[in-house]
Amino acid sequence: MSLLGRRSWSLTAVVVLSMAMGVAVSARTAPLVSGADPVVAIDPAAAEVAINGTVDVAIVITDATDLYAASVDVSFNPALLEVVDADVGRSGVQITTGTFPGPSEGPSDVTVNTADNDTGTIEYDVTLLDGAPSVNGSGTLATIRFSGKAVGTSVVTLEGAALWDSLNQGIITTSTSGEIQVAEAATDTPVPTSAPTTSTTSTRTPTGTPAETDTPTPTRTAKPTKTPRPTATPQSTVTPQPPQERPEPTTSAAVAVAGAQPTPTGGALPSAGTGEMPAQMWRWFFLSGAVVMGLATWAFTFRFYARQKESERFWHR
Repeated sequence: MSLLGRRSWSLTAVVVLSMAMGVAVSARTAPLVSGADPVVAIDPAAAEVAINGTVDVAIVITDATDLYAASVDVSFNPALLEVVDADVGRSGVQITTGTFPGPSEGPSDVTVNTADNDTGTIEYDVTLLDGAPSVNGSGTLATIRFSGKAVGTSVVTLEGAALWDSLNQGIITTSTSGEIQVAEAATDTPVPTSAPTTSTTSTRTPTGTPAETDTPTPTRTAKPTKTPRPTATPQSTVTPQPPQERPEPTTSAAVAVAGAQPTPTGGALPSAGTGEMPAQMWRWFFLSGAVVMGLATWAFTFRFYARQKESERFWHR
């Protein structure tokens, strides 16, 4: 083989070897991608809210493969919108956690969840934990509840959206932002409510029909109820006068009773004619006998005691 042929062969081998090394390096550093790129988007893309009203928008992931972790940064106009805190029990302002990837697939951990209404920024990071399988498909990463502050249109921008697979390699993604229009509060609605009230107030004129309720005038027939005047007949109740004549028969009854009195009074007379000693005399007799017996007993006792004293004196001599 000529010298020129050898040189061309060696040059070709170097080129092929360089290309092979380049392919190997690119295969090691390039993220794992299969099929179409997943999309991270604000849903709905356009929404409306009134001042002091609220509206929910979701951060959704579509057509993901071997998804294990996700991170998003969202920005909005803080002069028009304000994030409503989803967890008042924690310090700061948070948004509502989603389910993709999340507990429905396995244990997960929300590592960052903060919203700043002064700067109009939101940061949210979530990852599955060891032992949980990666997920495929579509789902809601998180939900944001906005409150309207002033009239205008605010863009809700996904400034940074990153996804990782089970090997902790980045997944190429496409981000789609949305917008929210803030309108005046519908305070004009009370106007129809005032219209019916006027109609109702006008109906008060027919309610003036109470004039018919003046019919109580026939109720003045209460005058015949003054008939109690004939009930003044209690004058006839003065008839108790005939009972005053009853004392006359009572006198006769008294006479009859009085005539009956002599018979018991005769029984009540002392039985002097019977020759028996009255009970009063018997009482005096027994009382005097008791007194005499008491005096005799006392004299006997005194005499006996005196003799005892004399005998004691005699023997002591």
